[in-house]
Amino acid sequence: MKKAVVIATAIGFGLFMIVGNQFGLFGSSNAERFPKLPDQPGFDVAKEFDGEWVGKRVDVTGNNLCERTTITGNVKEGLVRLTLTYNGTSLKGWIDEQGGLTLYATNRQWDYRFTGQASGNRIEGRWYLTNGPCKGSWIVERQ
Repeated sequence: MKKAVVIATAIGFGLFMIVGNQFGLFGSSNAERFPKLPDQPGFDVAKEFDGEWVGKRVDVTGNNLCERTTITGNVKEGLVRLTLTYNGTSLKGWIDEQGGLTLYATNRQWDYRFTGQASGNRIEGRWYLTNGPCKGSWIVERQ
């Protein structure tokens, strides 16, 4: 009797997970649903921030899942291309004429959201995960 209950529970849970994933009941972990970098920025880009950039991302939640990491990359013709060093996540976006930017991440599992402000030799901002507990600040400086 107990064996039949365990088997039925396992099958029911498996079906629940399959149906839940198909209908998006568990939040967005589907990389196809994450925001993508537009083909064109839709505004005039600021080119005075071109160069090589290095910095860090800091988590403020204290969750072990949310590791600190360095950030490296460049800006060319106003297009920002940064990488989170610890997992290779690519961050891309354009800097507008007021120095504002939104970065689009390419990661198969985590839906990162990065915004920032560029000024002089520094870009800093906030970040968070829509499908995880992590959030915090980030900063890069021109080399």
